[in-house]
Amino acid sequence: MKKYDLIVVGSGAGMNVAANAANQGMHVAIVDSGPLGGTCLNRGCIPSKVLLYPADVIRTLQEASRIGVHATLDRVDYDLIVQRMWKIVLDGRHEMERGVAHSDAIDFYNQVGAFVSDYTLQVGTKKIRSKRIVIASGARPTIPPIAGLDKTGYLTSATLFDLPHPPKSLIIVGGGTIAVEFAHFFSAIGTQVTLVGRNPKLLPGEEPEICALLEREMSRYLEVHTNHEALSAQTQEGLKSITARDGETGRTRAFAGKEILIAAGRRSNADLLKPERTGVETDENGWIVVDPYLQTTKPGIYALG
Repeated sequence: MKKYDLIVVGSGAGMNVAANAANQGMHVAIVDSGPLGGTCLNRGCIPSKVLLYPADVIRTLQEASRIGVHATLDRVDYDLIVQRMWKIVLDGRHEMERGVAHSDAIDFYNQVGAFVSDYTLQVGTKKIRSKRIVIASGARPTIPPIAGLDKTGYLTSATLFDLPHPPKSLIIVGGGTIAVEFAHFFSAIGTQVTLVGRNPKLLPGEEPEICALLEREMSRYLEVHTNHEALSAQTQEGLKSITARDGETGRTRAFAGKEILIAAGRRSNADLLKPERTGVETDENGWIVVDPYLQTTKPGIYALG
């Protein structure tokens, strides 16, 4: 068993902690089954914002005549947009990889880790231990219980960035930030987008006036159906469809598209770590319980992200 001054689970937000600890002379282990940088760099905030900028430019050109600027949008180069996105992502990832590879203070375990006892994790065939542990394992997409979804197949925010070309039509299940961002991007580049959200409002955590304005503006470019709960998924004549129930009328209707994107929220990755084996409690939704200082119910173990 190898002992460390600090173990950090997750290389997204956790990398900041690991780097600072290493700079102060601590021997640090980073455990992450994915590429360095975590969700934000590789499948989240950064690539999505790189995609959103061209979408913003497209909408600006389309609306410019309102202020007396008459412009023409000739073509959208999806390949170039995606190449630029991956260049930014990979440049950041490779810089982190070089930094970790040249640091004598950091060991990177590129595998799934799980607690096996107090302050001890099993990572592959090895066990590592520290009295100081930071859990920054992040989250993954929630897949709602939609009948038939596994058979039709679907995209998530973890797989969408790998699309070789944009679908001609797309059904997005969800009404939160991720759903709205991708609805904006794909509708701007020419995909026919249908957004089906269970909540009566888009971005339900925002002010009602903002929600109403957002829905009104987005409805100019795509179909928005709030207060609709997705019940089942089917495939017919080369298209995928989602059948949803209107929360107000109780009636059901089907929405068809070439692809389905599930953007119905996120769930904690903490369950993969088996935190209960080291005395770390989670709440009823699986998220790790912390105090105002981000300490868990186990002294010396913190959680963030």
